Amino acid sequence: MRRAMRNPLVVFAIACYLQGALAQSQRSTTIVSVSPTSPNASVTLAPMKDPATVDQIREYLRLSGDLDSYRARWIAAVDKNRSIGAPYWPESFWTDIKAEMGKTDLMPIFVTLYQHGISRDLMQEVLNTYHVVGATLFKVSPASYKLAVAQHAMKDDTDKLTLANTLNVIGRVYQIYKPQIEAARVKYMAEHPDRVNK
Repeated sequence: MRRAMRNPLVVFAIACYLQGALAQSQRSTTIVSVSPTSPNASVTLAPMKDPATVDQIREYLRLSGDLDSYRARWIAAVDKNRSIGAPYWPESFWTDIKAEMGKTDLMPIFVTLYQHGISRDLMQEVLNTYHVVGATLFKVSPASYKLAVAQHAMKDDTDKLTLANTLNVIGRVYQIYKPQIEAARVKYMAEHPDRVNK
């Protein structure tokens, strides 16, 4: 999961949700090719036969710091992709998206993902190795390699879960700002009549 979060996913999530939501308010003037996305986007992944336990996953995330680094990359991607926003979106909208991301419980994502793609035995080997050699030497261990292979195999599922989670966060924040954004859009379009909506 270390390299699972990619900026294009956040761009896609923000663009899909906001363009879709704005399309609802602009039906008579603009056709948007992206349909509105439900703020309750979800992904279901079946667990494997003998999946890593919740306690193992929690322990791994505590030892590795992967949950915190994932959250940091996820939030940073918003700032890197702000240029996709309309010029009339308030600064507080972006701030609130990042704040919501900061308090979102990511444990269910990791549990769903890891129980789908990492066995109890592999996770135990990973934990044992962490406890014996420490975080630095873990990175060059056979257990680290096996975990990386399993994580790579889950890349598409990780992307799907990240996208669904991003859409959910953006959806919650957008619903709060919708009236303000729509009013700002009308004012902006009146002040910039030559602007073409994308």
